[in-house]
Amino acid sequence: MNLKEATAEKHREAESLPFIKSIFEARVDKDQYADYLFQLGLIYYFLEEGLGEKFNLFEGMKDLKRHKHIIEDFNELANNNISYIAREPTLEYFNYLSTIGDTKKAMAHVYVRHMGDLFGGQQLAKCVPGSGKMYSFDNIRELMTSIRAKLSDDMANEANVAFDYNIKMLKEYS
Repeated sequence: MNLKEATAEKHREAESLPFIKSIFEARVDKDQYADYLFQLGLIYYFLEEGLGEKFNLFEGMKDLKRHKHIIEDFNELANNNISYIAREPTLEYFNYLSTIGDTKKAMAHVYVRHMGDLFGGQQLAKCVPGSGKMYSFDNIRELMTSIRAKLSDDMANEANVAFDYNIKMLKEYS
């Protein structure tokens, strides 16, 4: 079974969650979405700057990094009357990422997060509040090819772990 097939069930589960459905239906609460961006900002920062630098995950694909775009989107939508803090599932995911000690495991998380931004993100960008800069890429096909060159089917278990953490994060908004 290839990587895409091995993660299809978790992918469908994530897409079926009420929060994601509300985004695709362009009825997501702006404050909830801003909070979600805050959570993503924490994860992407560590994935890109921590693990990314440690394992050279983004070599040849610097344009794939999303952290700064997530922060721009967050700043556009943030409500000054709300205190944004890391939620428990975000902390759990962050702590898990900090235990990853090899390139393949780290790349499985890039696959789930960033490949999702390249694919589904193109539809999400039309539905989210604000500019949706995190989903704006100049060279989608080239980036997808670059990611695929770093993937292998034996990353499936770890990619499903990434989906599990993503699902936990998304359920916070149900």
